[in-house]
Amino acid sequence: MLRKKEKKAVASIFMLLIGWPIGLDQFFEGKTRDGVLTLIGWLIVLITFLISFSSPAANGLILIPLLAIPVGLFCITKKLVAKTRAFVEADD
Repeated sequence: MLRKKEKKAVASIFMLLIGWPIGLDQFFEGKTRDGVLTLIGWLIVLITFLISFSSPAANGLILIPLLAIPVGLFCITKKLVAKTRAFVEADD
């Protein structure tokens, strides 16, 4: 059976894997402000990505998502590793 700390780590990993674009992991941890900012940030990236492909005059906008997507994926990976480490290092 999983202990409380292990259950929390597994739930956080699940929320991060499934709901990272909408900040579901932030809402789960009680960080509503961070969850809203995550949602707004990914929406801005998505909108600029779509605008840059739909309008030939907006080619410069492609730089925003091309820079933001790797940074966001790095942050998600970093958090996923931290949550996995918390699960592995949970007290027996």
